[in-house]
Amino acid sequence: MNSIINSVNLIYYSPTGTSRKIARAVGDGLKVNNLTESDITLDNNNIKSFPNDSLTVFVSPVYGGRIPSIFFERLGTLNGNGAMCVVVVVYGNRHYDDALLELKNEMTNRGFRVSAAASFIGEHSFSRENMPVAAGRPDFYDLGMAEHFGKEVMDRITTVPDFGDLFVPGNYPYKEVKPKQPAAPISTEDCCSCGLCVSSCPTHAISLDASGNVCTDIYKCTLCCACVKVCPQGARIFDTPFTKFLYDNFRERKNPEFYF
Repeated sequence: MNSIINSVNLIYYSPTGTSRKIARAVGDGLKVNNLTESDITLDNNNIKSFPNDSLTVFVSPVYGGRIPSIFFERLGTLNGNGAMCVVVVVYGNRHYDDALLELKNEMTNRGFRVSAAASFIGEHSFSRENMPVAAGRPDFYDLGMAEHFGKEVMDRITTVPDFGDLFVPGNYPYKEVKPKQPAAPISTEDCCSCGLCVSSCPTHAISLDASGNVCTDIYKCTLCCACVKVCPQGARIFDTPFTKFLYDNFRERKNPEFYF
């Protein structure tokens, strides 16, 4: 066990599973025995603080160049009390804009010492089979890079006496969060009312009525499209012209970035 870090905590919000994959790969690279996971996708985090000799890895998706507000809400009153942390964002191959800076600043304000940061790429929520945007990512290369990042983090913690203030890209004030359009994925006639979309929705915006029809609260929906990706019938769809825009302008592969 590392002489400075005696435990590692992975905390992630991952409606479509991409952030979870990155978090676990980073955890593999850290190579510690005492590792815990807190998946805050569906429920709030119940931990209030961590010991000073712990390292917490926060992993969040990026929505419109920002950290989704629900990520911070789900963390509750969590405070770092001077413990170290690593911040990681996963974006859909367009850009993470101010998200990494936002996550770093929030964790600093919560009492953590941010020792490293990274950005990774995950399949965009709006990616479609005929217009793929980062389809299948994080892939084998991405996960290998995430594991390597974890190893680099631990190596630096054991060899660098003082991290100083970590630089990450971004601007403050942050990119404006534009009002969400009242829209949501819909279910087609192929829907079998299996309920997987209901159980996968992080904001609990989907339900089944008495007749087994899928109902969606468009004001609760964050357009993460977890329901689209989990549907075994392919009966959950979300068509938006933004998919073509992403495909036309952002399908060239982007690579992970590390900041120490």
